[in-house]
Amino acid sequence: MWSEYFTGKTVIVTGGSTGIGAGAVQGFARAGANTILADVAVGPGEDLVRTLVEEGRTAIFRRCDVGNEDDVEDLFALARDSFGEVDVAYANAGVEWTKDARHTSLEEWNRVLNVNLTGVFLVCRAAMRLMCERRAGCIIATSSPHALATVSDGVAYAASKGGVSALVRALALEGAPFGVRVNGVIPGSINTPMIRREAQATSNPEEALKLMDRSQPWGRIGEPNEVANVTMFLASPLAEFVTGSLYSVDGGLMAALPMGPFSFGG
Repeated sequence: MWSEYFTGKTVIVTGGSTGIGAGAVQGFARAGANTILADVAVGPGEDLVRTLVEEGRTAIFRRCDVGNEDDVEDLFALARDSFGEVDVAYANAGVEWTKDARHTSLEEWNRVLNVNLTGVFLVCRAAMRLMCERRAGCIIATSSPHALATVSDGVAYAASKGGVSALVRALALEGAPFGVRVNGVIPGSINTPMIRREAQATSNPEEALKLMDRSQPWGRIGEPNEVANVTMFLASPLAEFVTGSLYSVDGGLMAALPMGPFSFGG
């Protein structure tokens, strides 16, 4: 289905080595895109690119710290030098952090904001400069339900993702006169290393994962490819009149009042 929209296009995915980013990398590459995977996780990223290349896909790995301006500029230079243009930029890289404000150091706060918000800004800025000049392109950023409703020990993470959602709206207005669309995705609980790390931090990881399943109106957590499908829709001509939007991919999580896992029946 997607190959008619992405064959020969150039796509950058940050945070593409694992989880949601890896799902997007696989989706775009298998749809025929020239896909550049950017991440600080070198081993998993190189392994994924190797697998895709062996399948006959076009994929490149680039180590990139999105909070480092030079790394981001070098990433986009690589895309231009390798493929000429950047058609889609997916700013997905992020880190989780769980600590209340009273015990969060300035160093910890800055680290979360540097990756989750400044990193998204730097990727989006580099993409906007190229895309506005050629008057075409699509940018997508990963936000979070924590931008809307959060927990008592999620202060830095929630603030960073709230900033991402606001950034998407502002960039959409900036890009609209140039034909550049900017949207965001809001994944719920997705089967990723981040979720598994959260479960491992509990006293009973297996039960924690089961509770995550039961807590979703859809009855299970999501899969990375399900987020990738929405990302690819937003990047495709099917969404040519969609900009400044934040699409939830959460199995109904944010539609529910906090009444517990038994309020959904079944």
